Amino acid sequence: MAKSRTTSHFLYVPDRSAAERAGKALARAGFRSEAGPASDGEDWLLIATHDAVPSKERDIATQEAMREIALAVGGTYNGYEVRRP
Repeated sequence: MAKSRTTSHFLYVPDRSAAERAGKALARAGFRSEAGPASDGEDWLLIATHDAVPSKERDIATQEAMREIALAVGGTYNGYEVRRP
């Protein structure tokens, strides 16, 4: 049986309001998220985390969903990181 892994996705959005809107969309889609000012001092960084059994199709679909959520609030998707146990 395949093991679940934890993946964090990084979305940069223009401000706190955009982060809150994106966070609500992520919660509806089953993701945990946290947000705060990004290190560039201009944007907000939103980190969306989820646990799932890895599959190429699921990974691609999740990345597309992240792009769509980021774009919907005027932001960008900046990739993901798999957390190793």
